[in-house]
Amino acid sequence: MELRQLRYFVKVAELKSFSEAAHQLNITQSTLSQQIRQLENELGVNLLIRDSHHVSLSDVGEAFLPEAMRTVSSANTCLDRIRDVQQLGAGELNLGSTYSFLPLLKETVLQFMKQYPGVKMNICCHSMETLLNMLHEQRIDVALSYKPAFTYPDIESHILFDNRLAVVVADTHPLAQSSTVRLSDLERFPLALPAKGLQARNTFDRIISGLDYRFEVRLEINEVNLLIDLVRASGALATVLSQAALVRTPGIKALTLDQQGTQMEGSFHVLKDAYMKRSTKEFLRMLCENRSYGMALMELL
Repeated sequence: MELRQLRYFVKVAELKSFSEAAHQLNITQSTLSQQIRQLENELGVNLLIRDSHHVSLSDVGEAFLPEAMRTVSSANTCLDRIRDVQQLGAGELNLGSTYSFLPLLKETVLQFMKQYPGVKMNICCHSMETLLNMLHEQRIDVALSYKPAFTYPDIESHILFDNRLAVVVADTHPLAQSSTVRLSDLERFPLALPAKGLQARNTFDRIISGLDYRFEVRLEINEVNLLIDLVRASGALATVLSQAALVRTPGIKALTLDQQGTQMEGSFHVLKDAYMKRSTKEFLRMLCENRSYGMALMELL
């Protein structure tokens, strides 16, 4: 049994397709089929059920898959450790970010890519819940988001900086000259809100839960940069976002929301007791040093 064969089996099991797996593995489909058939012959079982249209796991394959995934993951960890010794001259950094956290990463991503050209960066954006599931499945190395409302037993969350939910308007908006606004002020203007499930929206919904306000929500969107552009271009819309997401954004005013419960602590999340890549540590160190709103270096780094 070869590690290569286990990697091939895990990829086919994940994609349920020989052709797509071969494409992602950058090998021919015939090579892939041959290697998995050799694995099955060595084990004396059929791991996969094949027909002309579908690929699925046999009952033995279902039982074998978790062990194969653990073996492949352990081998990847070994390779990552070796690459770490090479002073970040190779390897990959798999980073997950919520949509509202994404604007904070631009400078750090560019700096990291320039300083460590041998390290490939893979960045994906999802909701916090999806990212934490991906972290649990070891599909990403670190997740960046605002602190979740609930704790997860196998995940460590570390605060990067303190932050708050803010009311965001164009600098030509009638509220732009105010430093503080109340929820009742927002009833007078059309709102463009982050989509349900995004952390700024979750915080806002939690704040207004049970309160008798009537807001005119004209738009919901899950892309923060476009949301900011629309608010700035309209001059009439207001939205709610984290203050940190608006650092050095021209044409926009972030106003303090006079309401309890607006805290949004910027955080990173890793698996408990798991090995942290040097590339992950270095990226987080750069992220802390690049920001101007009070990130503090953690002892973990």
